[in-house]
Amino acid sequence: MPDPDAAKTPDDEASKTPGGEPTGSPGDGLKATSEEIAEAKAAEAYWTPERIADAVPVNPDKGVEERASLGDMLRSPSHVDSKGVATAGVFLIRQDDDPQQDPGKRDQFCSASSVTSPTKSLVITAAHCLNDNDRFRNLAFAPGWKADPRNSKRGIAPNGVFPIKKGKIWMDGRYLSLGTVKGDDLDFAFLRTGPNSKGQFLETATGKGNKLTTLPTSSKLNQKNVSLIGFPGSAKSPRVCPSTSTKSFRGRFLEIACDGFKSGVSGGPFLRNFDGKRGDVIGVIGGHQTGGLKEDISYSSQFDADVTRLYNQAVNDATPDKPSKLEEGMGSAATWTHARAGATGQFHTSSQRTKDGDLIVKWSDGEMTLYPGDQGQGFYTGCKSAQPCETQLAKPNKMWAQYADVITAGDYTGSNAYDLMVKWIDGEVTIYKDINEHTKLPTTTSEHPANEIQIAKAGSVWKHAKGIATGKYGGNKWPDDLVVRWVDGEVTKYTDVDGGGLHAEKQLLAPNDLWKKHATIIAGGDFDGSFRSDFDLFVRWSDGELTIYQDLGRLGLTKESKLKAANKLWTHARVIVPGEFGGNFWEDDVFVRWSDGEVSVYGNTQADAMGREYQLVPPPARAAAAARASGAQPGTPACETVCGPELWRRSTAP
Repeated sequence: MPDPDAAKTPDDEASKTPGGEPTGSPGDGLKATSEEIAEAKAAEAYWTPERIADAVPVNPDKGVEERASLGDMLRSPSHVDSKGVATAGVFLIRQDDDPQQDPGKRDQFCSASSVTSPTKSLVITAAHCLNDNDRFRNLAFAPGWKADPRNSKRGIAPNGVFPIKKGKIWMDGRYLSLGTVKGDDLDFAFLRTGPNSKGQFLETATGKGNKLTTLPTSSKLNQKNVSLIGFPGSAKSPRVCPSTSTKSFRGRFLEIACDGFKSGVSGGPFLRNFDGKRGDVIGVIGGHQTGGLKEDISYSSQFDADVTRLYNQAVNDATPDKPSKLEEGMGSAATWTHARAGATGQFHTSSQRTKDGDLIVKWSDGEMTLYPGDQGQGFYTGCKSAQPCETQLAKPNKMWAQYADVITAGDYTGSNAYDLMVKWIDGEVTIYKDINEHTKLPTTTSEHPANEIQIAKAGSVWKHAKGIATGKYGGNKWPDDLVVRWVDGEVTKYTDVDGGGLHAEKQLLAPNDLWKKHATIIAGGDFDGSFRSDFDLFVRWSDGELTIYQDLGRLGLTKESKLKAANKLWTHARVIVPGEFGGNFWEDDVFVRWSDGEVSVYGNTQADAMGREYQLVPPPARAAAAARASGAQPGTPACETVCGPELWRRSTAP
């Protein structure tokens, strides 16, 4: 699998000057317009050194708490770098949300840093520095900000001031909706700068930016050789924490212990392998408590597929997200306790273009529903303007409620569109070809639509199939192979299933008690990123253990990796559907419906570690009350306020 730490960013090596400093290539094709140069001159005229010195930090709460424990004091010392850092600087903000004169200070700042990109113009900072895309003007970035060597009380921007282009701010729509507390694991933003007054683009003036680098799983959050940079208070030069270590906090934040990081440092970069000028940017100060309330403990939201998605939006100049209104989302936990089965594929016509995974749900009353994927670990619901619609494929009916035993999906008919496979309780197996938002599934046994293909008759041996996992297991390029767990524990594989039937059965395991009694759920996905398109088998065991069998087509059931040891939590997972729900093009995101109706997606799951959890449907309120009653540690937030991975919320689930 490609290096999971490296975001898909071009390694666009710049040429070297005689002094070894990277510069923009004269042949990079970028050229400033006269209008852009005029905008830069206007930005410089507004953001004078005096005005920058008078600006106030966006987040005044950083550093307000005293140290609480000896552990907090085991921190690294920081120092002021009077020479400045070429890729780090101050992000300058003038709010414009009130047309009336405001006697208070309107000019504010955060810390920020440049990110290498094909545009040579990207900056990353914390999303909490900006709470929407429209309320600001005179936004600018001053890279390399440092004390004037001729006057230590004055700061200078040695590379000039780079205005932020209007409307070129990319933040996650969920953060815009949920805010700084509920959306704290999405606290990052990308900005596109225009050239400076000399017509230089950002990376042309300062040299190559920092390399965006992801840490896709909680196990990756413990990093070594990490430096922290920020501009606290009215600092004229950056405060730099030299090489130290980060650790995982709550499984979804980076935590670093380094002193002197007071208000003003929000958005400052966590740089791995920092060489004094640049490094791998693995975080920005923000996230938990918008970066932390202590000056010597700082946090960052985890950089995973979400930050890559925003980066790609910025590089491709895509339309920024709008607030997603997730709180209205997919309904209540009470509703989702009735979700009995799920299948994924590129069903909706919009998803066939974007290659995003959709979800089909079978409900307890027989209703069949299609949820189009939103390319962000979630699904569109309802039917809103300019969005794909949630679609009812079959109204509530007795046939699907009582007789549809197992559902799965793949491209069995080779038409570049996904089909739905159903194993009925009497042993019949049916394929419904080319499912999309216009499909109407039959609701009575007398209906036989044109897209229905019977590949096993009633009374066949398939009445003994207990689990079916579709994937690419060594047949052709289509996801049309099946792994089947039978009632006696036997496991077999079928390759190249098509409208003509089931072919090439191969036994992977003889009948056995382990798989008979304990392999509760099986599903196919691509968790190790095999370039051979060889899928892996995901197994949830009766004791909560989660296992991945890698490259099943080539290796069978021989290469086993353990995602989770036996545990109580995962015994409550009732529906598990791996798929491609956002961030990358691997089928490595895991949809889970829990016993209490909560719904989660674990994005970018690896063969040896679960990905970060995205909560799509919160648990019922009683779960939080029960958690507190069960002895949750004092200070543990109620789930209605904060829901991180495995927070006390399913402890009494039925």
